[in-house]
Amino acid sequence: MKKSFMVFCTIGLLFSSCAENTSDNSTPKSDNQTVEEIEAIVAEYTLNPNKSSADWERTLDQKPTKQKTKLFGQIVDIELGAVKLNSNGSATLKDGELTTTDEALTKATVIFDMASFKIAKEKGNGLFDIKKHPNSTLILTEITDSKANGELTIENTSKKMNVTISSTKENGEHILSGSFVVNTLDFPLRDKVTAKDINKDEIKVTFTLVYNQN
Repeated sequence: MKKSFMVFCTIGLLFSSCAENTSDNSTPKSDNQTVEEIEAIVAEYTLNPNKSSADWERTLDQKPTKQKTKLFGQIVDIELGAVKLNSNGSATLKDGELTTTDEALTKATVIFDMASFKIAKEKGNGLFDIKKHPNSTLILTEITDSKANGELTIENTSKKMNVTISSTKENGEHILSGSFVVNTLDFPLRDKVTAKDINKDEIKVTFTLVYNQN
């Protein structure tokens, strides 16, 4: 009986040792493991105004309107005929930035000098109040090979813009070419007419923006 008991004890110890070895092999050593973190590569670029350019073209189709004006000391209604106008010119670009993350375009900005938009005189000093608001800013995000989401700010009013765009990289420079259309009635620009008086009043801006790496 003593021999039999010793045999069973020996077998039990063997199984116990095997179980412990199996458990050690299957348990991950999480305390000693480290996770390698990969940092995104972010690069900053600055607009080169000397290499960049922008052009604007305004198309105005206005219905006949009545406007109040002071004449001989009295306020009278003046009837104005329909107005059709096409004008164009070059816009001055002042500054801007572009950011890439892992070489993908993530954001771009450009600042326009509004004094260079020399168009109709609805406000006496121009369509845009350049004394109080000399600049406007376009921010581009979600930039692809054909389009980008834009946000244009004019005179403290921001509106979403659909921007058609193409991008290239040459000799370390990022070049964005594209266009967007501004509906003047979306901004507080026309102080003598409303939407019912207008068939169309749009400004198309076409641009080529060149950014150099900082």
